[in-house]
Amino acid sequence: MDLLSRDELKRLAAQEDGVFVAVYMPTERAGAETRGNSIRFKNLLAKAAVLLEEHGVRTPEVANLLEPARKLQADSDFWQHQADGLAAFLTQGFFRYYRLPLAFDELVVVTRRFHLKPLLPFLSSDGQFLVLALSQNKVRLLRCTRYRETEVEVEGMPHSLAEALRYDDPESQLQFHTGTPRGAGRRPAIHHGHGVGTDDAKDNILRYFRQIDTALHEVLREEPVPLILAGVGYLHPIYRDATTCPCQPPVKPA
Repeated sequence: MDLLSRDELKRLAAQEDGVFVAVYMPTERAGAETRGNSIRFKNLLAKAAVLLEEHGVRTPEVANLLEPARKLQADSDFWQHQADGLAAFLTQGFFRYYRLPLAFDELVVVTRRFHLKPLLPFLSSDGQFLVLALSQNKVRLLRCTRYRETEVEVEGMPHSLAEALRYDDPESQLQFHTGTPRGAGRRPAIHHGHGVGTDDAKDNILRYFRQIDTALHEVLREEPVPLILAGVGYLHPIYRDATTCPCQPPVKPA
């Protein structure tokens, strides 16, 4: 659970009738320091357990309430893929967490409503959007805010035209001319099969883009945020022919 929208904030604020735990912490994105993410979260959950008992929650109920968060704490792969901060919210039968581009101070609050104040600076910004960085040699999906961009792994999305055609048509004998001269007159890499002309090359790119579009639908179903296309100009109309995803006006790559 990563997408934090105003609607999601409203759902958190609407939770009532119980004891509510809010956990905020900074997280490390990469390197050996990521090993400390899990330890820090474990310590904050221990603090939450103490606060819950101080609020009159019995020990077995504390263990039951915190169980989903403790399972997350034990997921070593999860802690290797963080943003700058983590916010987690628990009450009986309810658990949500958000990896966010804000380095929160460590904080555990147990009250009769979720403590949401640390999230307000994030939601007062322009929020999140996705950028599809597209070329024949590589495609990436980036989750962006005004603070940070993070690459998103998209299940089933090909990483290049070569990969898309290899899986789409394993019998085809493709040649890939990827060398490009530097300086003025530089042209994009050409991908074609034996004797393939312009129409066939465009058709191959169209097949590639349709595979991308199919994979993106799963992401956009879960993250209904703006999608911006970034790539060289001649690819834009081909992608628009292939996609059924709503895209914002394209931008040129830097």
